[in-house]
Amino acid sequence: MAEYKQKDGSFTLWKNKYKEDGDKKPDYTGNGMVNGKKQQFSLWINEDDNGDRYLSGQFKDPYKKKDSPF
Repeated sequence: MAEYKQKDGSFTLWKNKYKEDGDKKPDYTGNGMVNGKKQQFSLWINEDDNGDRYLSGQFKDPYKKKDSPF
């Protein structure tokens, strides 16, 4: 089976299985490619004052664990 390669300008999201009611964690998380660079994506399902639901999100450089021993 061929390895999947993310296309530039696309992303994939999965439901966040660690989100609990009332916390601020994103509802969906995933990854994608922006201008040839891998990015980490987060998406929240929100509700405005009128009760209408909308989506908001962000993308940023992937998390990198620091090599510091402290």
